[in-house]
Amino acid sequence: MIIKNSAVLLRGFDVKKAEDFNDIVETCGWDDIRYVGPAPRTHIYKRVWTANEGPLSEFIYYHHEMVLIKEFPKKVVLFCQIPPPEGGQTPFVPSFKVTERMLEEFPQEVEEIDAKGLKYTFTALSNNDTSSMRGRGWEDAFGTSDRAEAERRAKALGMDMEWLPNGGVKTILGPRPLTRVFEGRKGRRMWFNTVVGMHGKELSSALMADGTEVPEKFVKRCDQIIEEESIQFKWEAGDVLFLDNYALLHGRRPSLPPRKVLVATCK
Repeated sequence: MIIKNSAVLLRGFDVKKAEDFNDIVETCGWDDIRYVGPAPRTHIYKRVWTANEGPLSEFIYYHHEMVLIKEFPKKVVLFCQIPPPEGGQTPFVPSFKVTERMLEEFPQEVEEIDAKGLKYTFTALSNNDTSSMRGRGWEDAFGTSDRAEAERRAKALGMDMEWLPNGGVKTILGPRPLTRVFEGRKGRRMWFNTVVGMHGKELSSALMADGTEVPEKFVKRCDQIIEEESIQFKWEAGDVLFLDNYALLHGRRPSLPPRKVLVATCK
């Protein structure tokens, strides 16, 4: 059902706490995959973590979970323990629709970028900064304070590192594809990248792998298309939402507090 529909919702199943949610995740029988990325998160119970703990006032941009890492989850499972009083929807986007529309408007650019691949950079501090939605420090991200061990783990994930004078690190990832085709999903090309989310930002960049700039108009129009294709999902207490991470981009709308959504990522 997840592959066929891209998203499946369980509502009304009396799921109240992390332990209940973990039972559902473990019942499905999928292997766990540890989150690696910039979002500040806290381990809650067994397979269960908090979703991005960045300020609720900020919009978390659409993304495929761990899209830049060599091994990324097939399924992202979300549980709403406390729905927000206002806002806080989890919007998601059928990824293939973005590819189709970008090919209609930018056929040459899409094929050029896909052929060359993309190179991303991201700068992380040493320690966590929960005032930022991308404030996870490298020590937490790699599960070690030892630089040599962090480099080894980064290499295994397909990234290089440059150490900065302030104790932070610049990670370099690439080349990565612009689109991907996954088995069982009708041969559709998924918009499996994070160009819009990382292009020209303070802590990140996205270039073609040969160093060529991605055209600004390409990025801006892609941003518009993603928003136009988005589906706004409003949470109710106890909801468990399964997302096909191969097929859907997802994000988080700004909200008033409180909002508590937990997550499990699965192979």
